[in-house]
Amino acid sequence: MQISQTENEMIIRETPGCLWFFGLFFAVIGGLFVYGSWGGFTNYDGQSFWTVTITFLMGSIAFITGIWLIYRAPVTRVVINRREDFVSIVQYGLFGRQYSEFDFEEIEQFYLIEERDGEGDLIWSLGMKLTDDETIKISSLPSHDERFKQDFAMKANIFMGKQLPACQLIFDSEDESEEEIS
Repeated sequence: MQISQTENEMIIRETPGCLWFFGLFFAVIGGLFVYGSWGGFTNYDGQSFWTVTITFLMGSIAFITGIWLIYRAPVTRVVINRREDFVSIVQYGLFGRQYSEFDFEEIEQFYLIEERDGEGDLIWSLGMKLTDDETIKISSLPSHDERFKQDFAMKANIFMGKQLPACQLIFDSEDESEEEIS
C-alpha cells in the first residue's frame, strides 16, 4: 500500500503486482498442460489415457488457481476528497471495475479488520466502517504487521477529521525530580 497526499486529497493505493504475476505464472503453465492434454503436443498419440487425464486435471487446477489468485487481489484506489467531503473506492480486477462513493457523514471511521490466516496467526486488513454498521473491506492483501496497516487507518481518519492527531510526549529523566522518578 502507498499513500499520497495533497492539501485537499489523500490517495491510498494497493497494487498487488506480485500476486498478479504469480497468478499469471500458474495460469500460463496450467494452460500449457491443458493444451497438451487436448492433443496440442507432438507426442500426444503415444501417451496413455491416464497420463492425459492427470495432465488435464493438474493443468486445470493450476489454471483455476492462477485465475483465482488474480481475482482475489484487485488493484485498489481510495480517494479521500476533503473539499467535496466524499470518499471514492475504485477496484480494478480481472472482470472489470467496481466503483463506490461515500459522503463523510456516511463513514464512521477507517479501521483494521482482524482475521486469522491458515496457521492461526493474526492478520490485519484496512477496512471502513459506515454509520449503519456496514463494514467495507478495502485491502485485499492482509498483513501480519499491525502497525503498518494501522498507520493507513490513522492517517485517513485524521485527514477526514474523524480522529485527533496522535502526539507522543517524551520526557527525559533530567526533567523529573528524584521523588517523581521513584
